[in-house]
Amino acid sequence: MASPPLQQSSFLLASLKADYLNKPFLQRCQDLVKVIDDYPAKELHLLFTWLVESVFGSLDGSIVGWNVRFVQARTNEYNTIVEFLDPSGPMMKLVYKLHAEEYKYDFPISYLPGPVRASIQEGVLPDCPLFHNKLQFPPSGLLSLSLSLNPFEYYMFYFAASLIVQRSYLPGQHFSPSDSAYFVLVDSYLKYFLPTEGNVPPSLVPVVRGTVSPPPPRSPIVPFTGYGVHHTSLLKRHISHQPSMNADPAAQEIWRSETILQVFVEMWLHHYSLEMYQKMQCPQVKVTKRCNLLLKHTALPQCCRIDFHCESMISKA
Repeated sequence: MASPPLQQSSFLLASLKADYLNKPFLQRCQDLVKVIDDYPAKELHLLFTWLVESVFGSLDGSIVGWNVRFVQARTNEYNTIVEFLDPSGPMMKLVYKLHAEEYKYDFPISYLPGPVRASIQEGVLPDCPLFHNKLQFPPSGLLSLSLSLNPFEYYMFYFAASLIVQRSYLPGQHFSPSDSAYFVLVDSYLKYFLPTEGNVPPSLVPVVRGTVSPPPPRSPIVPFTGYGVHHTSLLKRHISHQPSMNADPAAQEIWRSETILQVFVEMWLHHYSLEMYQKMQCPQVKVTKRCNLLLKHTALPQCCRIDFHCESMISKA
């Protein structure tokens, strides 16, 4: 028999799914805000992946979600979406609640960019530390590998992936990328997690408690090799992911900056051949490459075409 918390979470999820079909958008969001405020992490845990998919759509493109990429400022849903997904909004509050309890969520590597996915499937880990100690090895083999991510990493991977998933909008609909909710959120996340003024993003101390440690190394089915022993950072000061809460206080905040930057770079800018991807892991080109990626990363949303295809921006990488 299921435990009462599990039963309550299942009932809550079923209720939210029913509301998704029957209630107006604004009321659904107001209900979600109340649920996030009132329920503990152990009950919100079972809602998280459903909510992320409901917002950004499915990774295979079959579920549209809130269509954040195409929602314009002139629409009724725009302000509600931007406020709900704001870096200080309800969705991020949920992320931090779950992060404090060390929950993990699987992100299939089949939805990573082609060269990143191919490199992992060939048994070679990318140089980016974002992928280290996170691989899950199912009995079915390498084709169904997944990354075990903390809630913040999972949310950011999904947010970044939603930009490059093929989706459609109504024919004849006038659409401006720079006026979309997605563009505004990218800009907000960059300003919040990579501030130009001050050293670190705002503290998590009021929300996050306890110790958050990296997942233990797993024994792979096949040996994985890397491109180098020392993993450099895209930031001036490198920190490991999911640091202990007793570590350097600055590291408690910087890891989010490191995570969001690495996720955006890995998901948006690696759309070329596996051979080229592997060459770009070499130390000789690492510094130049990452300087260029940082510049392209901060300018990416303005450069995106109307259908948000990123491939045309990669050829000069």
